[in-house]
Amino acid sequence: MDDKKINLPRLGFKFPRFWSFKIPLPGGVHMGGGKLILGSLSVVGIGFLASLFLLMSTGESEIIWPAKGAVYEAPSKIGQVLTNAEPEEAAVPSQTLEIQAVGGTRLSEVNLSNISIGKTGLNTPSFEIKGLSQTDSILIDEIIFKNSEFPSFNIATSNIYKLVASTGVVCAGHTFSSVTDTSINDITIGSARGAADYTASDMTVDRIRILQTGAGGTGDVLIGKVIVDGVRSWIGALDISNVEIGTLTFENVRVGDDGDINSSDCVMANTVKTVTVTDGIVEKPIFIR
Repeated sequence: MDDKKINLPRLGFKFPRFWSFKIPLPGGVHMGGGKLILGSLSVVGIGFLASLFLLMSTGESEIIWPAKGAVYEAPSKIGQVLTNAEPEEAAVPSQTLEIQAVGGTRLSEVNLSNISIGKTGLNTPSFEIKGLSQTDSILIDEIIFKNSEFPSFNIATSNIYKLVASTGVVCAGHTFSSVTDTSINDITIGSARGAADYTASDMTVDRIRILQTGAGGTGDVLIGKVIVDGVRSWIGALDISNVEIGTLTFENVRVGDDGDINSSDCVMANTVKTVTVTDGIVEKPIFIR
């Protein structure tokens, strides 16, 4: 019987734009009067191409804290891309740094330092700590704001066991209308075992947000300490609501958006309950721009 030779066609693969890649398949190998087709080599070549295509299609890297323009669902430090809420800016990449936590989440510490925040046209708070409600809230053992600047701050619907505003705090007018209630608790967060922490420094962002999310009735979010050091905003308020705090301290903080001490830029509403308040705020015509 005459030897027959089987010729395989050349397979061509075209890559996007500029790659053109061809793998010639061999005709065969002579073995004992016959020919053995090297199908295995063809499989290897095709497998290589498939792997390369997979690499190209999944090459986008993960967003890792503290990369901005992302929301991080605590305790994870892998973020999801955050889009601007304003319809006219939906196509513009967000620069917000946001932590979300559902009831029952425990965080040992959130430490934010040397961060500039704000963007032109911002009509929301530039720094926000917000629980779901007065029954599903964020419980924080201690919050410290120091060496920072904000156009204004507002605290509402919260319980603060101890508030200290030292003589280094300057406001363009302030009103503290909190109600004294000795029945509220001094929040103490125990062991940090198994709790996540978030640290960010030396960056510029649109906003910073620490939010409780999820359905009501799932419980409180527990945070050991929040440290805000050297965070400066030129637009957008510091806003705290639906939070229970053991100790809230302001040190060397400047607040003001109009240079008018007759209109309060530092406000603690009458929906806030406190046990101890040390008010050493000095009123000066501060205008942060």
